[in-house]
Amino acid sequence: MKTLPHFLWLALLFSLPLWLAASFLDTTKFIPVKLPFSALSFLSILLAAVVVTRQDHGSVRDLLLRGFDVQRIQNPGWRIGIFVLMPLVVAASYLIMRWIGVDVPDKRTPLYTIPIFLLVYGVSGYCEQIGWTAVMTDELLQRYSVVTAGLVVGVAWAVWHIIPFWQTHHTAVWIFWQCIFTILFRVLLTKVYVATGHTVFSTIAMHATYNTTFSLLPYFGSSYNPLYMALATFVTTIFVLVVF
Repeated sequence: MKTLPHFLWLALLFSLPLWLAASFLDTTKFIPVKLPFSALSFLSILLAAVVVTRQDHGSVRDLLLRGFDVQRIQNPGWRIGIFVLMPLVVAASYLIMRWIGVDVPDKRTPLYTIPIFLLVYGVSGYCEQIGWTAVMTDELLQRYSVVTAGLVVGVAWAVWHIIPFWQTHHTAVWIFWQCIFTILFRVLLTKVYVATGHTVFSTIAMHATYNTTFSLLPYFGSSYNPLYMALATFVTTIFVLVVF
């Protein structure tokens, strides 16, 4: 388990300059989706994964190719499921909000942004999941259960996001519930990862489709509420853990 502390320290070290830069450059004023400059720290996760792989005398080429391992998925249902599961969960969270009567913006996100979101979030998801899944999750699953591994990675994932969340001017309550969602989401990702034959591509697809779908909520994701997202994800995670 020596790889994990090294990976986490490197992820922190490589992310620090971007977190610091985001303190002086507020990109949320220039782009419609509330993403800070520090969102680029997904590159830090990929770099940390490459460094620890090289130092452990592993194949960087094989590591990078893990993000395209869709052929590992034997169940045809999962080949569709990894693309539709998170959009359905986001939609469920939005419907709960509307049912309760939460106000949302009247303006809608243009549909032409969908391919742009999928490209941007696909690249960032690839970089993150190479580290969080192919390195960290794989290491933990050698000793621990799906739930335990998911919780450990989920806590690390959530903590790593706290500064970027704060730099998008969210409240402490918003950040708390988004961290809860992040941990639950990681447990769900870990279960799907195992159910699809340890397919990193499955976690990338789910990560990218979640980000894309919430960004499409009115207006450019401004109506997104992590409390309701956490509730919908909790129910979905329990269902997937029990059924699959």
